[in-house]
Amino acid sequence: MRSCCQSQRLACRRPDVFCMPERKITTFLRHFWHALVAGVRSAAFGWGPSVAAAVLGYLGVIMAPIPTWTSPIINAAMAVLCVLAINVFCIAPYRAIRMLWPFSIKVVAGRLKTPYPPGPFEPQKAALLVRNRSYLTRSDCVMHIMCVCNASDDIHFPRFITEFSIQPKETKQLVFATWTSRNPPYENDKSIFLSGPVGAGVGGNIAMLPVGSHNISLRIGIPDGADSYICCRVWIEGDCLKAASI
Repeated sequence: MRSCCQSQRLACRRPDVFCMPERKITTFLRHFWHALVAGVRSAAFGWGPSVAAAVLGYLGVIMAPIPTWTSPIINAAMAVLCVLAINVFCIAPYRAIRMLWPFSIKVVAGRLKTPYPPGPFEPQKAALLVRNRSYLTRSDCVMHIMCVCNASDDIHFPRFITEFSIQPKETKQLVFATWTSRNPPYENDKSIFLSGPVGAGVGGNIAMLPVGSHNISLRIGIPDGADSYICCRVWIEGDCLKAASI
């Protein structure tokens, strides 16, 4: 498993926009075209005329007077030209890059907030906080645990954790491990439980790691986007579950 974790750690490096394989370039160009069309369509009757009026006002000082009947045509043409130029060189490339790498990801752990009232022995959680930085909803995204260093051979990887959709600017909490501490005379959990759908049959798809320190590699798959790889360390410190990126 050690070689698996090392290879996943290499994938955790920040992607280079200028060193994309052919498939990513094709996806980037498709996102660029969609963002360009959407940007021009929305801005041509929005901030485009205001920018065009400012440009024409400046040019009117240094240019000879023009016939009055040509003014609406020139204003409309200048508005489309300004919107197209700003979208081609600024907005569309930025949005296309955000569509290709849409997520800002942070590793958190402990007694995380939930929408439900806490129970008497509420599990502590290790999770990824995922924020969608793109301008569109991302659907059918999936999260897997790719490998755990020194894990038992009884645990099979990659391990599916969850499927999710996320709105623009929304932040979601994706739990991938849990551990419960208890007040005396009750004992703390002897194992860290990996998340995932529970299955029927012997074992019920339950995966456990012994209490200690574990290096975990996770992957978030994004349709029409670049996969995100996260390497983190999960450990128990006193009565607290801890996690941090590595």
